[in-house]
Amino acid sequence: MVKKVAVAVFSLGLLASPESGRTAPIMNVTQATVSEVPQEPSAVGYLRLNKRHPDGAEGPQDFTSNFSADQALQRLAQMRSFLASFRDLTDQVRHQVSATQLQTLGNTGRDIQTIGFHNIPLTVEGTLLKQEYQLRQAQYQLAQLRLERGDISAQELAKARSAYAAATSRFQTFWDTKKPTD
Repeated sequence: MVKKVAVAVFSLGLLASPESGRTAPIMNVTQATVSEVPQEPSAVGYLRLNKRHPDGAEGPQDFTSNFSADQALQRLAQMRSFLASFRDLTDQVRHQVSATQLQTLGNTGRDIQTIGFHNIPLTVEGTLLKQEYQLRQAQYQLAQLRLERGDISAQELAKARSAYAAATSRFQTFWDTKKPTD
């Protein structure tokens, strides 16, 4: 019976849509992100952005599109869906499987499935949004300095400011509305 539960959980995970619980994009990711990576192999910060999977995108495209805060938040929503499916399945079999079998599976206790399944993803979400906030803050500050030097236009500064304001709003909304539980 334990194997059936594990197979069912895995199958539910495969069926869960990555579109479930989608979040609004933080900011459009552009090729400019890759252009900021040093191109000289001896430079600090240089990345060899090789293609990582035969069926995947080319390295630079993979870097800009699959590893953004927005993509991470979408995958986090997908993981929350997996956890909800596992919690629902556990509830359905709780009276059909012995406590020892459930304990052997792991993560089947009511505390982890209520408190843990809520709070752990919140920490990941908060970290992503905080990092996005800090990144946009640093980019805005850099844009201010670049404007003073005449390296960018006022329009580019306004774009950086807008991205910073959006990240600020997003993190504040998270902070105010997504509270941990106990």
